[in-house]
Amino acid sequence: MSISPIISTVCSRSPEALLSFTTNTATTLLPCSKRSKRTVTHKMSAKHLPPLNDFIAAIFRRSQLPPSVCLVSLIYLQRLKSSLPRHARGDIDTPYRLFLAAIMTASKFMSETGSCLTSQVVAEMTDHVYTPKDVNLMERSFLGLIKYDLFVNIEGIKDYLAMHGELLEMDLVEEVLDQQ
Repeated sequence: MSISPIISTVCSRSPEALLSFTTNTATTLLPCSKRSKRTVTHKMSAKHLPPLNDFIAAIFRRSQLPPSVCLVSLIYLQRLKSSLPRHARGDIDTPYRLFLAAIMTASKFMSETGSCLTSQVVAEMTDHVYTPKDVNLMERSFLGLIKYDLFVNIEGIKDYLAMHGELLEMDLVEEVLDQQ
């Protein structure tokens, strides 16, 4: 008796719902200042950043990330939020940085063939508002904040979709493969 393998696929019914949910998730991670406290050493400044919703929409459009990577990045952001100390505060661009780090990390975790996002590609997608060095630092910091807890199994995806699937307008479609 053999067991047929099951293929699970995350499907998005509405890119707009995914965009809205992702923007809301990124903006509610932690309180952020309205003005930048960083010393501007290169092009990065609040003046160069579009509204977060537009920024995320542009990244989604340019990267063409599969829904599964977007979903895993949201799970990572949830893990981050639950592990942050109550007194944690961010700078004006913190939601942008955390979003980028989450999608880059999820992209690498989910990559099977080297098709993951690189820091150079992410820098280009941000129109070089962030340098590859900035992106590398974002990713390393993010990994430390989530304590390198990257593994997401199918049960974790089902649980997340049970909580947020309606708002996200996402489903998990499972298909049994015939073995012949």
